[in-house]
Amino acid sequence: MRTDKKKQTSQRNIVEQKVSRFSKLSEPVPPSGWVKAIRGSLGITIRQLADRMGVGHGSISQLEKREPKKKVTLEILERAAAAMDCKLVYAIVPREAGATLEDIIERRALETASKILKAVGHTMSLEAQGTTEKELQKEIERIARDLKESGDPRIWGDIKNKPKGVK
Repeated sequence: MRTDKKKQTSQRNIVEQKVSRFSKLSEPVPPSGWVKAIRGSLGITIRQLADRMGVGHGSISQLEKREPKKKVTLEILERAAAAMDCKLVYAIVPREAGATLEDIIERRALETASKILKAVGHTMSLEAQGTTEKELQKEIERIARDLKESGDPRIWGDIKNKPKGVK
């Protein structure tokens, strides 16, 4: 079932407003992890945090060892934050600073259009119907625009150079 384009654009605009607030944040996670850093800054002992969370103090030690390795759940981070009178802030934002969701779609559409045209271009060159670089770029932009406007799923198809963490 295809997604309604108008609905998708509206949803993207709403999400974009929320994401833009978070994308300005680029602070790295403290080497010890946020739980240990905040707990220490507030002067809360491991035992006190454990009591406030209703767990054994060994659980807090394990949490603080596992968090920097990204081996904790959002649920436990949220519970730890609440126990320290804090809240967990969670977001997925564009990797590139200042980029928008629209920028990501644009980049993917251009990459996909280039791949499509490269396959066609090879056939055309075999038939001696080569085009100039300027014509080629205009055609890539036209195909990319068509891919975006139609919400073509090929934009998110086969990725040869997948980013780290993408399976």
